[in-house]
Amino acid sequence: MNVTLLGKGSDLGFSLYALTKNDDCSVRDFVSGLEKKDQKQVFALFKFILENGLPTNEERFRSLGDKIYELKTRRGVRILAFFGGSLLRKSLVLTHGFYKPHTKMLKREKEKAVKLHKEYLETLDNKKKPKGGGQKL
Repeated sequence: MNVTLLGKGSDLGFSLYALTKNDDCSVRDFVSGLEKKDQKQVFALFKFILENGLPTNEERFRSLGDKIYELKTRRGVRILAFFGGSLLRKSLVLTHGFYKPHTKMLKREKEKAVKLHKEYLETLDNKKKPKGGGQKL
């Protein structure tokens, strides 16, 4: 699992990354498949985050618990994310997107994001470990 830089934030803003698995970027594919009006709102939200930081309005950005956050547009587009951690300071890593769900579907999408977050953290841990079994002579 890797991350792809979508946009570098200003001094006030956050950088945006998207998870990629086997060169597949779920967020990029989702956004490119949206109607133009929905794309425009998503890009406006991304631009705001890059330039100003995270929205304080819960109608645009809110915590779902378990370190998962939801970016939201007025037209019902949802993109789940988590904070990048120590290696990607002041960054938001986007996992996947979908349209405004029913409560049960949101729970399922959150569980998917939690799983992706765990995989991401495991990948980071593996990159930090020394090669050759982890023992020095």
